[in-house]
Amino acid sequence: SIDLIEEKKIYDLVDKIGDRVDIYKVGWIPYLVCGKEIIKKLKDKNKKVFIDFKFFDIPNTVKNTIKILCDYGIDMFTFHLLSGEKVCKSIIELKKELKNDVKAIGVSILTSFSEEDIKKFGLNIEIKKLVLNLAKIGYECGIDGLVCSGEELPFLREKFPSPFLIIVPGIRIERIDDQRRIISAKEAIKNGADFIVVGRPIYDSPEPVKVVDEILKEIEDEK
Repeated sequence: SIDLIEEKKIYDLVDKIGDRVDIYKVGWIPYLVCGKEIIKKLKDKNKKVFIDFKFFDIPNTVKNTIKILCDYGIDMFTFHLLSGEKVCKSIIELKKELKNDVKAIGVSILTSFSEEDIKKFGLNIEIKKLVLNLAKIGYECGIDGLVCSGEELPFLREKFPSPFLIIVPGIRIERIDDQRRIISAKEAIKNGADFIVVGRPIYDSPEPVKVVDEILKEIEDEK
């Protein structure tokens, strides 16, 4: 994840990390800083581009937005499963129309949310159950995968085996920041994650390459 607010720092970081990382998650911050050119520049460096815009809109709007991004050559994108079954189906229809293998990844509940946050919405349901319900909607519609926290990972991997992809954000070296339901890289891989998302522990470090190497070693040791 490259959520930096300076264009030069974004590309400098990518160049420093080099071949250690194959996929970059591009959220709204780097996209607004660099413009759509960030997709081409990353692709020119032989990187896969994971657009993390978490689309949450009516089916037609989501479908048309994704179509434009597919023309740019993205490899993965996120959308909110809370947007419903109709959005899921419209995305699958688009993939068939375009004959494009771009990966549609559903977002369940943001890792910054706690049980108390869910209660404040007036929802009398545990996060775990809510995530499962949302995951079922996406899975049954035929989406490619799901974003979930480390806490939900073990039981979701059991419910939804490969090739259904599970992506785990909130990967941290230390358990101190604004994401509540976090996990280590080692734990995530052990529990069945296909991809992990790491941002701040890398780009906030004075030695980002060292942090990447440590995470990669942690993953390799778990395999």
